[in-house]
Amino acid sequence: MRCFREFSCICLITAGAALFHAPCLALAQSETRAPSPGEVQQSIALVRSADVNDEIISRTRSMGQILLHVGRFAEAANLFAALAEKKPADFRIVYGQALATFNSGHAAEAEPLARRAMEIILPAARAADRQPETTTQAADSLVLLSVILAVRKDDPAALKLLEQAVEIAPDHFDAQLSMGRLLFGMGNDNGAISHFRTAVSLQPENSQAMFFLATTLEHAGDIEGAMSSYRNLANTRPELYEGHLGLGSLLLKQGDKGVDEGLKELARALEINPNLYEARVALGRSLIARGQPSQAIIHLRRAAELAPQNPEPHYQLSVAYRRLGRADAAAQEAAIVKRINESRRVK
Repeated sequence: MRCFREFSCICLITAGAALFHAPCLALAQSETRAPSPGEVQQSIALVRSADVNDEIISRTRSMGQILLHVGRFAEAANLFAALAEKKPADFRIVYGQALATFNSGHAAEAEPLARRAMEIILPAARAADRQPETTTQAADSLVLLSVILAVRKDDPAALKLLEQAVEIAPDHFDAQLSMGRLLFGMGNDNGAISHFRTAVSLQPENSQAMFFLATTLEHAGDIEGAMSSYRNLANTRPELYEGHLGLGSLLLKQGDKGVDEGLKELARALEINPNLYEARVALGRSLIARGQPSQAIIHLRRAAELAPQNPEPHYQLSVAYRRLGRADAAAQEAAIVKRINESRRVK
């Protein structure tokens, strides 16, 4: 999400039917030194002084953008709040305050600020002579408010705002991605896929867009489409584990034909991130099926460490030990499975 390409974008992660935010920072000021806490306080005091001028306002606003970039959201919120006292109708300031407040974890306080930012910019975005930059700002404000509302469990209102954002700026990446995630959370796979495809077309190398497209296609039962999307992610961003994990897991589910490639992809995912529970369990199952229980045990033990209250790795360990003729070890793992299942029933 951008405002004059100055502010952090907000990466949205679907959690149930809601959207959850996390900073995804991409500012032009990436080479600029972050101010010290003392400098921030001095700037706030200066802005609140009687003789503040436009140069001070502009310089302080830039400082706020840098604070957003480095993830110092509480300080940024305080700084933009001071600026808003002097410039309550400046979209960049009000939007910056809303963005910083929300990323500080205060969705309720951020909502009226985001609404104010939207009210400031929307009339200009709907004017006949509107500028592309204004359209982008309007979409930014709509997306931010929609995320806040979704976090506050008001998905219908969030959806209406995203529909406006997509209508105003159909090439707005964050609007398309956010719409896809919200629709997915609301159970509309086909709608989500359409928006994810648009997001990928707008940013072909964006790993988030590729990953969410792949997972939604898989969820919708389009295995060939999901396989192609996971492969695209793995090839485009080989340094990320998600593409290798998704592709490897899906290949193993297809049976013998894809097992060799699937094992290689999961192994690659674990090279990147050794703590992937799903990859460990999937490798363990497949290695047992291939008659390699001793190799499976390594992965299944690690899976059990990663998720000690999940019975699946212990069940697979019991199978592996039986295949190796280690009846006592198999019985111990079976007892763990029974204990975990009984504790779940009690809860």
